[in-house]
Amino acid sequence: MLSRRSIFAALAVAAAFLVTPHMALAQSHSEHLTQAIEETNEAIKEGKQHNASSFAEHAHNAWDHAKAASGEDPKGHIKTAMKHLSQALKTAKRTHHASRIDKGVRHAETALIHLKAANQ
Repeated sequence: MLSRRSIFAALAVAAAFLVTPHMALAQSHSEHLTQAIEETNEAIKEGKQHNASSFAEHAHNAWDHAKAASGEDPKGHIKTAMKHLSQALKTAKRTHHASRIDKGVRHAETALIHLKAANQ
């Protein structure tokens, strides 16, 4: 017959296995959101210098990180940011026209506002 001590030990181990993945997942969302903010900042910086390919690369990386963080987004800020990042990519992709890159930068700046709001 099992003792109370061994039953409680088994329950404690089971609870630890159930809680640990959720804690790791929450940290992962936070890390991805932070990375999305950093990549968006870099995209804006490159876009203001009219470096279209660098702008597109950083905006795409920001979108990827935002997608990974979108699971924990009750107010929808991350999804809105993803829409603006997609629009920034569409606007500035395969072009070196300053006006189109500037429009892409404006979308990236709007995305940054939403990413920061989601991070609070």
